[in-house]
Amino acid sequence: MPFEYFVEKKDVKKTFKDFELAKSLVKDMQDRINKSLMLNINTFSKMIFENIYDALQDFCNAFLAIAGFKSYSHQASISYLSKLGFDASVEEEFDQLRYKRNSSKYYGQKISPEDAKQIRDFYFKIKSKISKLLKEKNLN
Repeated sequence: MPFEYFVEKKDVKKTFKDFELAKSLVKDMQDRINKSLMLNINTFSKMIFENIYDALQDFCNAFLAIAGFKSYSHQASISYLSKLGFDASVEEEFDQLRYKRNSSKYYGQKISPEDAKQIRDFYFKIKSKISKLLKEKNLN
């Protein structure tokens, strides 16, 4: 769904632009990713998966904060990627990862090392674009 759908549905609310919040979210994102990448994927697959997922949500929410929005939905945050110039395929893949994360977190579905590798590879696929956007906004 387009971002505007979530605004109309009130899953996203207009608020004040908050650059300090964005900086804090980016710092948390970078810390989560750096620490997760140091873990053994076979032993800590769930922790790696959830931390990278949460870090990518922090990235989305940082840019929402800069634009003056507050999201109450992971889907809404993901949909904002289109506003940042990401392809629809990236949004779709991230949404599939959201579904997998929710299945684990709320329904006891196991996260395998292959799942952790999938989200790690997804991060590496979009890392250069993330870095570029962070640099453009002086958030790195």
